[in-house]
Amino acid sequence: MNPNKSLFLYIILGLLAALAPVINNMYSPAMPSMVDFFGVSESMVQGGLMMGMLGLAVGQLVFGPLSDRVGRRRPLLVSMVLFIISTVCILPVTDASVFVVLRFVQGFSAAGGIVISRSVASDSFTDRDLLKAFAVINIVKGVAPIVTPILGGTAVTIAGWHGVFATMLIIGLILAVGCVMLKESLPVEMRTNRSFLATFRLFGTVLCNRRYVSMLLHQAAALALLFGNIAASAFIAHHYGVNSQLHGIALAINGIFIGIGAGMAAKLPTALRGVKVSCIGMVAASLIVGVTLCFELGFIAYEVAVCVMLLFMGITLTSSTSVALDSAREYSGTASALFGAAGFLVGGAISPIVSLGNMLYSTSMVFVAGAVLATAFAMLYPRSK
Repeated sequence: MNPNKSLFLYIILGLLAALAPVINNMYSPAMPSMVDFFGVSESMVQGGLMMGMLGLAVGQLVFGPLSDRVGRRRPLLVSMVLFIISTVCILPVTDASVFVVLRFVQGFSAAGGIVISRSVASDSFTDRDLLKAFAVINIVKGVAPIVTPILGGTAVTIAGWHGVFATMLIIGLILAVGCVMLKESLPVEMRTNRSFLATFRLFGTVLCNRRYVSMLLHQAAALALLFGNIAASAFIAHHYGVNSQLHGIALAINGIFIGIGAGMAAKLPTALRGVKVSCIGMVAASLIVGVTLCFELGFIAYEVAVCVMLLFMGITLTSSTSVALDSAREYSGTASALFGAAGFLVGGAISPIVSLGNMLYSTSMVFVAGAVLATAFAMLYPRSK
């Protein structure tokens, strides 16, 4: 039995995967106060969110293949140390441009934990056990969108945006201790016997897998719903006169529904069935969200519709990940890297898009387009080898 098959494995992998909401969801409630502190436009502060997501994408493309070559544990420890250092460097910053650059470094380092957590799960489980493992991990990860917005909103109220990054630093220190305790999951004989540069050519090999590519594109499009909500919700809340703490609670409720969806995926007969169910639900719910925004039906109506939309996104988050990584098991680190990076590249692109023109309209367009594209890509999944 793999030494990491324990409750500790589920918890630490879930927490590592939850670095994405730590980077994004905790940041979101602080954006309005950062506009005042730095004396810059909303789009500049959105740039901090965008660069964090870009770092999350690029970092996975580096740490994923590297973990296929040297194992999971060493790159994971390096990423945690870099995350701690970058977060410490952000705290005294007074220049918005420097802040945005450091946000990229912070996202890049956090990416190591995210991509390697999926690879360790793939090393340790197969078939329905892998689906169940991702369901449990995503439920644990789903706690983060519940806790981090509340922490972020409270930290902003107490200490401004600096409080948010001080909290991120504490989380990084706790995770670093957990990573020291994590055992290696990829034996030496299972690692790629290639040079460092040749290891990155595995991207081409993985991208020739049609089943994998279909799920890669499907989840990337589906994540537009999540990132669109993260990028726009603070300003939508501000539009309706909702304060930072209540907005944080709203994001926390969103996280509960993502976790419920992740748990529901494990109850379905197959991961592919979960993808099908999620496509229908995301399209219908995104249209309803668009109606609430375009007709300005209020923040509560928006949140109710968003929760339903994110529930279906939670189903596909577990289902499509299981299908994709099970189809590219031989190079799971590289496959995990592309899978994660694609989503965050979408997130980086979504952030400035929702700021264009009337944010209520642009956000509606992002939700509907993401759901429709996710459905179209899922239909590309080949039924036979």
